[in-house]
Amino acid sequence: MFKKISDFLLHKKELINNIKNAGLYFSGSIVQSILSLIASPIYAYHLSANEFGILGYFGAVSNFLAPLFILGMPSAYLMRYFKNNETDNKKLLFNITFFLCCFNTILIFISYLGIYFYFKYMRVNIPLNPYAWFILIALLLENIKHFVLINFRIRKKAFSFFIFLLINSVLNFGIGILFVAYFKWGAEGRMLAPIISTIALLPFAIYILLKYSTINFNLTVFLKSVKVVIPLVLAAYAYVPVANIDLFFLERLNNLSELGLYNIGITIAGYVLLAYVALGSAFEPDIFKAVSENNHNKLIKTGIMIFVPYFFIVVIFLLFSQNIISVLTAGRYLDAEKYTNIALISVFLMGIYWFNDKVLIALEKTKLNLLINIMGGIFSIIIMYFAVNYFQYIGAAYGKVLLALLISMASFILVLKNLRGKKYLV
Repeated sequence: MFKKISDFLLHKKELINNIKNAGLYFSGSIVQSILSLIASPIYAYHLSANEFGILGYFGAVSNFLAPLFILGMPSAYLMRYFKNNETDNKKLLFNITFFLCCFNTILIFISYLGIYFYFKYMRVNIPLNPYAWFILIALLLENIKHFVLINFRIRKKAFSFFIFLLINSVLNFGIGILFVAYFKWGAEGRMLAPIISTIALLPFAIYILLKYSTINFNLTVFLKSVKVVIPLVLAAYAYVPVANIDLFFLERLNNLSELGLYNIGITIAGYVLLAYVALGSAFEPDIFKAVSENNHNKLIKTGIMIFVPYFFIVVIFLLFSQNIISVLTAGRYLDAEKYTNIALISVFLMGIYWFNDKVLIALEKTKLNLLINIMGGIFSIIIMYFAVNYFQYIGAAYGKVLLALLISMASFILVLKNLRGKKYLV
């Protein structure tokens, strides 16, 4: 009897701690969202539709390069963290972060050459410099910040996570407004702001990483990690068309102004995604732990705690989208509403896919992850090709919904089959 009471209290305490931590994780993203919402009409007032088009296009280029820069290392770290002892985890963290930074430094120059020749060969009617350098430097710095936040999450240091994210968000907000509204640097200032804010936090980030790591220059450890996550890197590149092929097809229509409106609509819908990122980040370690313990009930409860509030946030945003867009764009870009409303549906469906994706990674079924993304990548090229050619921008928005539905359903079926212990694909 006493054991049951003790187990109940222990479970209740763990639940309360999870809720408290989730609140701090969510609060960090709420602050980030609020600052983004405040900045949005200011940016809308000072940036042209063409500049929003530039931001959207280079955002797609950045997303294309991101899998190669991150190289699947966060997943490699999480897959091993709950199986290793603390000493091995510290060695692993140092090897991953150090050699990844070395690799990325070289990759910056190789990537620039690749972008340059692509622009020249495809005759892209968008300026290359300085935007290409901005996204490449940002990719390098974001990885360092990302590993700091991962360690705060897995060590349940929710308050540290909140403070770090809060400071970064405030810096990004303040510097962005300064560069765009005061110095009138336009799209350049908007892209430069997050780089400066991350550089300001770099000394603290390095201190945290050194605190949780042990210096150990062992290239073999890093290469073994790369070998493990190669399917994830390939899967990420197979996924790139799903997330970004629409912008590459739409750029060929040579209507930068409408591309800007489309990007504004997608970006505003993306603010809702911050809610999923907060909830998903809070419970990501619980997903890996539930899978490693084969605790299906805990996994289901984790899913419920993520998707119930996320669903209501999406619905509320959808109901008041017209007013929200009017406020966020200072009344200048109301035509973006049609893209936002459609994108909200795809954003929610993609949340389902991302949850399933984490489960498959926790199961170490990386080949399944690759399979889904290859299927999604192929269908995205086909769907977007016809959607853009026949229905242009609105077709691209509906195409994203169809793609999200297909890959979320496929991933859900594979998760069910593997959690039941049936060997579907190894």
